Amino acid sequence: MTPPNRAWVEDLLNLKRTPRTGWFRVGVDRPESVADHSFSAALLAWRLARDGGGGLDAGKVLLMALLHDFHEAQMTDIPTPAKKHFPPEAIAGTEAAVIREQWGDDPASRELLRELEQGESAEAKLVWAVDHLEFLLQAIRYRRAGYRDTAPMFVRMKDGPAWTHPITRPVLEDYLADLSDDPETP
Repeated sequence: MTPPNRAWVEDLLNLKRTPRTGWFRVGVDRPESVADHSFSAALLAWRLARDGGGGLDAGKVLLMALLHDFHEAQMTDIPTPAKKHFPPEAIAGTEAAVIREQWGDDPASRELLRELEQGESAEAKLVWAVDHLEFLLQAIRYRRAGYRDTAPMFVRMKDGPAWTHPITRPVLEDYLADLSDDPETP
């Protein structure tokens, strides 16, 4: 067995210290890390794939979700509002270069990430929907904790993959019911 190289292990460990920076914008002083998000999204995606029917490969979904933000160990979490200031090809190109560096000697992982990026397989569609779902569920939790500035996080929610995917929408609707008395959220 060949152990993973040190740079890859350092990236893995860095994810625990890499904050989901968009939460700073709404006043969360100690937001979740990318590792927190990836772990939650992965387990949720796995469970939904396993129990949601449709013949999805739950193992593939789990791995895709675990790896979907691994590149952020080097790039950090660039919040959506900041991305509009960069040419899309610059961000995509940098992500691709980091992924090649991280997974250069692992063609199976690179192929899995390519499938996820293309977003065409049923497994990839579920992972992107759960990525969005986990973000919204965290926004709901922060809102319940008193962070009132999270209302913008729900803008365009009903156009997003968590709302439009048949497996994730019931989960989101259930959690949104908790906010039904909050006039600032949909």
